[in-house]
Amino acid sequence: MGKNNLKPHVVIFVEGDTDQIFFDGLLEYYRNQSTTPVHSCEVKNLKGVSRYTSKVTGKLQNEICPKALKKGLEVKAVCCSYDTDVFEFAERPVVDWKKVEREVKMLGIKEFCQVRVERMIEDWILDDMKGLMKFLRLTEMPKLSGNNAFDKIQLLFKRANKVYFKGISIKSVVGTIDYDAVRKCRKTALKELEQLLNVNID
Repeated sequence: MGKNNLKPHVVIFVEGDTDQIFFDGLLEYYRNQSTTPVHSCEVKNLKGVSRYTSKVTGKLQNEICPKALKKGLEVKAVCCSYDTDVFEFAERPVVDWKKVEREVKMLGIKEFCQVRVERMIEDWILDDMKGLMKFLRLTEMPKLSGNNAFDKIQLLFKRANKVYFKGISIKSVVGTIDYDAVRKCRKTALKELEQLLNVNID
């Protein structure tokens, strides 16, 4: 198959299990709601931000790009999603994003973008408080306290006599998330990703 006949493929790199499940759910939402065909896409979990550049380029070069080619796809864009709380108090940048972009483009991949998850993925989950309360079968909105969104979700789960575990609890929650509500709150953060995926919902 000639290169001109290859269909575009987008890769989203995330840093953890919760993010992976959340973005898999987001992609399903896009496929169901977009009025235009959404490009082929996959979510890859890097399990943290250590050795970020080498992990991204290694996976692309040795695993993702060759597999995509066999399926008649070409990796046209890479999106790196990350929770900003990891970077807030670092004395020096944890990841050199310019270097990541440069090395990704050296592989012949034309587009690169970042999806900044302010401050952690639990903040985005809390954008759909209504759905979360329905899932937990809570009838009254409790006063949320805690230093961050993770603490607040833990409190909500505790009120429902449940325990919130990162990467485990979201598996059951993700099916009830109203991604419309999340998208309305995070439209700016998701704008470039949606353009690269050919998403058109508005």
